[in-house]
Amino acid sequence: MKARVELKLEGSMDHLRLAWQTGETLLASVPFAEDPDGIRYNVLLSVQELLTNILRHGYSGDDTGPVQIVMEASPDGFSVELRDRGIAFDPLQHVRSDVEEGVPIEPGGYGLVIVRMVMDELSYRREDGWNVLTLSKSVHAGVAATATGAQA
Repeated sequence: MKARVELKLEGSMDHLRLAWQTGETLLASVPFAEDPDGIRYNVLLSVQELLTNILRHGYSGDDTGPVQIVMEASPDGFSVELRDRGIAFDPLQHVRSDVEEGVPIEPGGYGLVIVRMVMDELSYRREDGWNVLTLSKSVHAGVAATATGAQA
């Protein structure tokens, strides 16, 4: 079974809860090979982290900016496309080296680290004033992400 959901969020609402519940429903149909409950939770956490970053940093806390989310579930895996009109930002170009070194840092800033650990493929592009970030998780793949980014 293949399913696709498009969310166009604008205005003051609980974007995080709506995205979580939609993703949770779609992910329930994806037959992940190993630890399906753990993978589903981690994928949802990745989406939440990125959506939080869009609202907090891209729109400086203004939840009225447009956010578009496309989620697709299939027997082969799960993909998400996040689109926003916030400031141009390629998250794939920002890596926290201090996480690997174990240096204590201020709270926050781990969202992109989590996403890279969980998702299999990440890509970014800037298109007609939109940040477009695409993530995917295969039913058979491990936890190593490949990332590609281009800014137009």
